[in-house]
Amino acid sequence: MRDSRGQKLRSHWLQRLLPVIAMTTVIGCTVGPQEEASPLDSAPPSTGIPAGLSEAQEAFWGRLAAHCGNAYAGAVADATPYYRPGVEGRAAVIHFFDCEDGRIHVPFHLEDNRSRNWILTRDAGVLRLKHDHRNIDGTEETISQYGGDAHGSGLPTRQIFYADAFTAGLLPDRSDNFWFLDFVDDDTLEYGVHWPRLGHSVRFTFNLSQPVSAPPAPWGYEAP
Repeated sequence: MRDSRGQKLRSHWLQRLLPVIAMTTVIGCTVGPQEEASPLDSAPPSTGIPAGLSEAQEAFWGRLAAHCGNAYAGAVADATPYYRPGVEGRAAVIHFFDCEDGRIHVPFHLEDNRSRNWILTRDAGVLRLKHDHRNIDGTEETISQYGGDAHGSGLPTRQIFYADAFTAGLLPDRSDNFWFLDFVDDDTLEYGVHWPRLGHSVRFTFNLSQPVSAPPAPWGYEAP
């Protein structure tokens, strides 16, 4: 009688566990107790931001997000001859225009030209910078969405973004480009690009100590 009852109990629990066993087989992994398999365990609490950036990149993202809503004046700090005609003597303004959980949109205005946008995103452990260029009617320019990803951990104050495959296909001469954003100190942000193979580079500096009036919305976008 005892053996028969034990067999019935084992059969009962086996039937209860079969769906779980089948599910772990389908997804190709083995899970432990339920609390260890919960996806909430690996997500940052109460942020709503995708997980996965390095500690330094998290700190860098936080520095960017701290300026959301503010605009800052700047100017070119240095440029090689290739860039000088288009940037020297022109007032620059960046505006932390729209900030979401995994996306920060920073229009980069050169006087009344409102075509340039930095789009920073974080997703699946990747920190990315893309350049979104718009015509005055809001349509996207032919040369747009170039940029790339930060490799490695970087620094809490500085991240370098290397040209991705899309950029190499769109602009073959820029396949070795890299862009950087550098919080030199609490009052200074620098942005620049360098083409190692061709030797072209430009660097802008922005004064974070004194916010300025927000410029009009960039071409193709409305205020959030």
